[in-house]
Amino acid sequence: MANSVGLSRAKVIYRNTDNRSRKAYDGGKEERSDKMKAILFDLDGTIHDRRTTLQQFLADQFQRFQTELQSVGESDFIETFVELDQNGYVEKPVVYVELLNRFSMDAGLEPVLTADYFERVAQFAVAYPEALETLQELSMSYTLGIVTNGPALLQQQVIEQLGLYWHCQSLIISEAVGLRKPDPAIFEMALVEVDAAPTETIFVGDHVENDVMGSKNAGLQPVLFGGKLEGVPSFSNWCVLPALIANYNRSERKNKDDYTIMDVD
Repeated sequence: MANSVGLSRAKVIYRNTDNRSRKAYDGGKEERSDKMKAILFDLDGTIHDRRTTLQQFLADQFQRFQTELQSVGESDFIETFVELDQNGYVEKPVVYVELLNRFSMDAGLEPVLTADYFERVAQFAVAYPEALETLQELSMSYTLGIVTNGPALLQQQVIEQLGLYWHCQSLIISEAVGLRKPDPAIFEMALVEVDAAPTETIFVGDHVENDVMGSKNAGLQPVLFGGKLEGVPSFSNWCVLPALIANYNRSERKNKDDYTIMDVD
């Protein structure tokens, strides 16, 4: 599908590998006793440990630009950038301009630092502990996909650095398709890619409005990563996600006093 960034490449990789975990090309997925067919994921803050990635990149950037940035210490440079960045929701030129102003440095450095950010930051991308191993396990039984907001090229680079082409059939990036979470239309596009109905699909993300409310409004079954929200299944340890999903229907029917894996971190 033309609107799914990276999808065609992902399929080529699957067809050209003899990786036995890709059962989609060896007779189909394993049979499930539950109704869930597909799992869609947010990228940054869910699979991608963006904060660690950012800190590692900024330490490297500071060392490479140490002469130009000599009026600020490395820890102050990193901490201030992270603060101003607001988890990626502030445009990078704005972040660098404010950072440079705060430490009375040459504002003319902004274009150079911004360009360096977009050229190099994806090289430092890391996943949360056990995330990639868990995706590998889930891909044996479910069709997986990613729906992420952000710049198309940068998100493609992060996806490639993390090796997510190996696990996901659908890779949808907001800038590439002209839609952004929490717009239900971007979730509906992903459902077409993974060939699943909303009620057959779980969406896993860390942002309450964009991921939880957005996917819920599109009819998907939301799961929150890294937090707690009343009435929404949540987890913070990737190792428990397969059991959480396998028990999704049974957990939905529990009474309020029952134990469920969905409440375990």
